[in-house]
Amino acid sequence: MLDTPGYPDFLGESIAAMNAVETVFICVDAHAGVQFHTRKLWQEAVDAGRGRVILVNRIDHDDHVDLDAVLDQIREAFGSQCVPAFLPVGRGLKTSGVVNVMAGSGEAPAEMKDAAQAAHEQFVEAVVALDTKAMEHYFETGDVTLDELPPLLKQGVADGGVTPILFTAAAKNIGVDAMLDFLAEFCPSPIRGPYFKASAGADATAELIPLNPREHTGFAARVFKTVADPFVGRLSFVRVLTGEIKLDDHYLNPRIGKPEKMHHIFRPQGKTTEQVDFAQAGDIVVLSKIDSLETNDTLCAEKHPVRFPDMRMPHSMASLAVVPKSRNDEQKLSTGLKKLATEDPTFHVERDGQTGELVVRGRSQLHLETCLHRLQTHFKVDVDTHIPKIPLRETIVGKAEGHHRHKKQSGGRGQFGEVYLRIAPNERGKGFQFVDDTYGGSIPRQFLPAVEKGILDQMHKGVVAGYPVVDVVVSVYDGKSHDVDSDEASFKIAGARAFRDAFEKAKPVLLEPIVNLEVLIPTRFMGDVTSDLNGRRGRITGMDTIGETQSIKAHVPLKEVQTYAPDLRSISQGEGTFNYELSHYDVVPHKQADELMHAHKATRKDDEE
Repeated sequence: MLDTPGYPDFLGESIAAMNAVETVFICVDAHAGVQFHTRKLWQEAVDAGRGRVILVNRIDHDDHVDLDAVLDQIREAFGSQCVPAFLPVGRGLKTSGVVNVMAGSGEAPAEMKDAAQAAHEQFVEAVVALDTKAMEHYFETGDVTLDELPPLLKQGVADGGVTPILFTAAAKNIGVDAMLDFLAEFCPSPIRGPYFKASAGADATAELIPLNPREHTGFAARVFKTVADPFVGRLSFVRVLTGEIKLDDHYLNPRIGKPEKMHHIFRPQGKTTEQVDFAQAGDIVVLSKIDSLETNDTLCAEKHPVRFPDMRMPHSMASLAVVPKSRNDEQKLSTGLKKLATEDPTFHVERDGQTGELVVRGRSQLHLETCLHRLQTHFKVDVDTHIPKIPLRETIVGKAEGHHRHKKQSGGRGQFGEVYLRIAPNERGKGFQFVDDTYGGSIPRQFLPAVEKGILDQMHKGVVAGYPVVDVVVSVYDGKSHDVDSDEASFKIAGARAFRDAFEKAKPVLLEPIVNLEVLIPTRFMGDVTSDLNGRRGRITGMDTIGETQSIKAHVPLKEVQTYAPDLRSISQGEGTFNYELSHYDVVPHKQADELMHAHKATRKDDEE
């Protein structure tokens, strides 16, 4: 059994666990009912092809718990195949146990006989509907034998044809034993399926085939979780899917194409581990000190290579720039963040090539705070954080000409280079284009590359606000040289300053990154969310309704998305999620662009003085 967090911030943990189990127990709070995140987890379990059981917990929360309403919610959200396999004895604070309705009304108290019988008939009808012969027999005789029901139920849970609903009051240990008995008796085993799919050979993109442990010859397992322990080293949690893994044997890692030796195999039980010599299909084990193993990796027999597809993880929704409080901790910070990223596939670390900032990305602010707290406790690194800088760009919307003569005499050989050029906007996204329009040797051929290099250097530094220049066409059409004083350095300087001269005349503008944003929310929050997006300079591009879920698609400036996660949580009462990807760059509003340009001019003037 794998227990995962229920918060949407840690959805990655649940998805990883789904890649190591046959059945997913989805917990519903009897007081809160079906939440938006419950629907998300359900869909993830469906997409993963896992059997599903719904567990309604906290049925003893108070006397106002309406279990009939909760059942209606479940059926509305997940389908009519969701049927109770047990019923609570008593309601609210008076809950004293649960009764198994699969066996009929015989075990129910007198006051529950009718309800238990009705639930029994509903449950039997849902199960026999999975098999034509059983259904015909049921309608002919009006009942089904207890010997016929278990095989049909097992198959129904495995393929999703029926979803049993169980009830517990876990804090009082009510219904827990019944839940465990149900899991052991009716949930699919590694031998019966549903089977995990893998591609034959080392190619992760090849066609996927189901691996039946009774038919597939050879060992196959997948790494579904990694823990970077500062004392023990890297621990890889592995689900064995076919065959056996044995101590000191070698098994292939198809991602790197190398075999790995199994130095230590542990069987985890809560926080404790027990060293074992082997494990077989269905077991979950921990492998220690194999530094090349990563989450998503496959281990398999060298003679029968297979590879499991990568887990499909949710997008990151929050980002922070991090700086160590002590300069002495820079190396420890980099090492610690990389280890945290190996543990959590939804936590990412990258160095922004333009701003130079070290940026961490995760599911939410809470997720990032949790990761950085672990950085402090496990790796003893304290950090300061701030919102990452936005990687803006500079470009032009007009045409202009520029000129610069670089002339310097300091005794002996001097420096000389003169460049005339024209500048025009290029198509958005086309980048830089250099055109040689000189004639008659006004600029000797050997110096034209230096002119181009000077222009590129200036583009990298920026002109009006200190951001890289993009999407311009530069035509060099004239210039002068000196037989003695001209050299590459002189024409590099002349090219850069002529470009700067032209750029400042050609109606410069700033560009900001625009993202494709998709927001998923309960329909009741649609008005508030669209209003908020409009306030963030967003442009709605599409809307879709999927049951009770509303999908809103929009183009929004990246700057406005950086603080969106906590605001969406507040607007949607914690039920909304979003993801985004870079779409294109667009012009920054005039007022904001002017502020950035004036600030840069002041900084440049101070530097020049």
